[in-house]
Amino acid sequence: MAIDIRNPEITKSAQEAASGAGIQLLAFLEALFLSVWLGAMIFFSFAVAPSAFGVLPSRHLAGQIVASTLAKLELIGLVAGGLMLAIQLIAWRSNGARPRLRAARIGLLALMVLATVGMRFWISPAMNSLRAAMGRPIDEIDPASPLRVEFNDLHQYSVMLMTVAMLSGVTLLFFTVRSRVKRV
Repeated sequence: MAIDIRNPEITKSAQEAASGAGIQLLAFLEALFLSVWLGAMIFFSFAVAPSAFGVLPSRHLAGQIVASTLAKLELIGLVAGGLMLAIQLIAWRSNGARPRLRAARIGLLALMVLATVGMRFWISPAMNSLRAAMGRPIDEIDPASPLRVEFNDLHQYSVMLMTVAMLSGVTLLFFTVRSRVKRV
């Protein structure tokens, strides 16, 4: 039995199959990037930072480890977030999700990226500058010192932005899984 590739129904069916495979690949990559990024944030927040401050012999050394790890986490977020935004734009029309759900997913993703940008380009550099300006470990600085007060304030902003990114990521993961389950 020969297949007539000039038959429009067969051609359309083959194109839909190829398109479906491409969409599945994009959905997989999106889920992978989100899982890696969200998992890294959760692991950093609940394992790395508390362990560093709980196990290492000095808070200064723990702070250095946490700052170095956070820089890598921010980079992961910028790369994963950028790739996920690109996937959202590529799959915009073929997504099949309702426009409001697509907009909500992009909004949550944008919030995650903006929180990461804030940490990477505002808070982390300012905290590193303050550490250098102090000239000695933070714990040796008077708690009333303007440098220490500013450092503590920036730390609170950093925690807040990480929390916003994680909550947005969990919500985005929920919407992502929900949209996939409804199609199955």
